[in-house]
Amino acid sequence: MSKIKSIWSKADSFLTLARKIIVNAFTAIVLIVITFSILGGVGAMFTPEEKIDTENKILWFKPVGVVVDSSVNSSTSFSLDSLALGGGNVQQHELKDLLKVLNMAAEDESLAAIYVNVSELSMYISASFELAKAVQNIKENGKNVIAYAENYGNSAYLISSQANTVMINEYGSVNAFGFSRKREFYKDLYEKINLNYNIFVAGDFKSGPEPYTRNSMSEEDKLAWKEFADPIWNKMKNMMEAARDIPQGTIQEYGDSLWQKSVDTPELAQIALELGMVDMVVTREELRHWMYEEFPNKQNDKNELPDSISIYEYLSTYEENINDSDNKIAVINIEGAITTGEVQYGIAGSDTIVKNIRNAIKDDSVKALVLRVNSPGGGIWASELITNALNEFKSSERPIVTSMGDIAASGGVWVTTHSDEIWAKEETLTGSIGVYAIIPTLDGVYNWAGIQVDGISSTQAGEWDERIAMPDYVTKAIQASIDNSYDKFVSKVAENRNMPYKEVLSIAGGRIWSGEKALQLGLVDKIGDLNDAIDSAAQFAQIDDYKVISYEKEMDPFEIFLNELLDNLDSKIDINSDFQALAKLFNAQYKFIDPSKKINTAVYCFECEYFNSQ
Repeated sequence: MSKIKSIWSKADSFLTLARKIIVNAFTAIVLIVITFSILGGVGAMFTPEEKIDTENKILWFKPVGVVVDSSVNSSTSFSLDSLALGGGNVQQHELKDLLKVLNMAAEDESLAAIYVNVSELSMYISASFELAKAVQNIKENGKNVIAYAENYGNSAYLISSQANTVMINEYGSVNAFGFSRKREFYKDLYEKINLNYNIFVAGDFKSGPEPYTRNSMSEEDKLAWKEFADPIWNKMKNMMEAARDIPQGTIQEYGDSLWQKSVDTPELAQIALELGMVDMVVTREELRHWMYEEFPNKQNDKNELPDSISIYEYLSTYEENINDSDNKIAVINIEGAITTGEVQYGIAGSDTIVKNIRNAIKDDSVKALVLRVNSPGGGIWASELITNALNEFKSSERPIVTSMGDIAASGGVWVTTHSDEIWAKEETLTGSIGVYAIIPTLDGVYNWAGIQVDGISSTQAGEWDERIAMPDYVTKAIQASIDNSYDKFVSKVAENRNMPYKEVLSIAGGRIWSGEKALQLGLVDKIGDLNDAIDSAAQFAQIDDYKVISYEKEMDPFEIFLNELLDNLDSKIDINSDFQALAKLFNAQYKFIDPSKKINTAVYCFECEYFNSQ
């Protein structure tokens, strides 16, 4: 009887698994068929034969999500529920695309105006300066720029302040208050619950472990962040005030006295209006009516917005000059926290990056490599894997030029140490040359709970684990390892920068620097953007004719839209081997599934809104 039950149990498990596979596969087929039947006409919108009309339209510049150097898929599974809910991954907008759109608009006589709303766009400060300068250029070229938001943060107001007309909702506020660094400190909490943290640090300014060891911010951390933030805040204030033609000091006074002013004037938008920071306080309905009076739509319907064109619709009109040169400059992106594994949103996976570098190594037509770094750092092992691959590229006697983006700190500096030249932006956060490790142990918790840990081990090295107090010989060994890693870090930087070890040591210590200050200290060579770094790489390679390449898979707009839809489904259909076989079958007919990358997704927005990521 027991054998029969066992057989029946195995048969039931098999049938359940088979049923899941069939249901998942059927669901995917249905979704694909529905997608093609409903959105089949969308693909025609983006056929190269059809020209998009921009005449007397308003460029609707309202990106929602985050600004990145290179958009990547953040998931390898797709789901069902969020199709109705509108959820999904973070919407990513590549900085170069946003700048390209604004620079196109500055020269486009066909556009009636440019509408800007970046209040739901999250970005680092250096990216906001670039976008602000692009908006400023549009205005200086005689174009009409209208900015609106419910609420303005630092970046949103910096960009929007460059417009001809700045509007705010009647219940909104301008929250341009500069920079604030606040952290939670857990030292007392961990002591109360008897949780022990073992901290190993190399670098007096390496503040990462402070929440575990202190109850307040250290003077070193305060000094580092103040010296980094104050010059950038001053630059930001000056740019805002100059654009708005308001007295110098207005922005600082506004931030210092807002709470006091709001007692007598609770409507914060009115305070901004009185100070000249905005031109109009309006509701959304008033904005729509104002837009209608200024830019009547073809329907002559005041309840509808003006005739407009979205960011990516407008970008599709860009006619790029195709360079057929045999010479290539490869751009390798390192964006996000540096870890082992594959690249994802917010993660600079070393496996993917190393593979891209090796592709460049194998391609003899690649004459130079530009390393684009936008990373706060990460693991030493992952950083070293990338560095080793870069060293192999350099051994082929081809130059490497680094372009630092918004942030290139700690491990983001480590990976630059084989560069022939390093570029940064003035506002780039760099430095943080230091090493630390945080290792918790549970011995205090176990003692409090009355739990004892005992046993034997074949070797002394195998005796310790996180359940017992860290022995002195383990503490000394780990600290020695941290010190050794720090020494290698400083040595790598010193060798690359052609600076004495002691000089690098004096400006290391985990301290952060702006790109402008890093230039003065010799940690970078020049101030400029990615394009400047590419031009410099061409000079190093002694080539005039070249094309810029990356190793990310490019997709057409319809393909992007379909993949975005699949990526935003929420019932987690696993892309297992069975589904992969199905994907291959469909891929023979429809070219939007990449079997090598499971479901390959990218982001594309048809005037859509996702969520506020700020």
